[in-house]
Amino acid sequence: MKSEKFALSGAVAAAFGAGLCCIGPILFALFGLGAFGAASVFESLRPYLLTVAVLALAFGFYRVYFRREQCAPDEACATKPINKVNRAALWVALVAVVAFALSPYYVGYLAAAVVRQKPAVPLAAAPATALETITIEVEGMTCESCEVPIKAALDKTSGVRTAEVSYKNGNARILYDPAQTNLDQIKSAITSTGYKAK
Repeated sequence: MKSEKFALSGAVAAAFGAGLCCIGPILFALFGLGAFGAASVFESLRPYLLTVAVLALAFGFYRVYFRREQCAPDEACATKPINKVNRAALWVALVAVVAFALSPYYVGYLAAAVVRQKPAVPLAAAPATALETITIEVEGMTCESCEVPIKAALDKTSGVRTAEVSYKNGNARILYDPAQTNLDQIKSAITSTGYKAK
């Protein structure tokens, strides 16, 4: 019985770790904790963590549905029968693992719905005489949720009027007032989130 519980908790923990690359930045931005710079670390570990989760779930399903002890009911080798609660927990763990494994595919929509962002002002609408536009390449973004902490950091930077961060393009396009900020301060704001501004 303990081995099944260990397999289930291990599967969910491994899947949660695999999903942290995408879920972590949203959670940190949502709770105002700043940046989640470890997202790229979890992205590199993702295949291994998902493998551990699948193996742990497979072990749990084997123990619950396929393994049968060959002994009489009252002998020392007899095991306690698996109850409905444990079977339900196994299926709940399976759903949790699948949800974490698929997080890169839906987390961008979740980020847009959960984290309030300043409405984007079209970059062309600002007067060109006082403001400047710059596009900075950003390394380390692994999914759309990585856009959230970068945009939040840029929005807090003095002199930045609007910021459009794109995971797909791997960059951030910023409209800023050169009298209030400069390129180094903007890059520093991006770097403070754990991603690399080039």
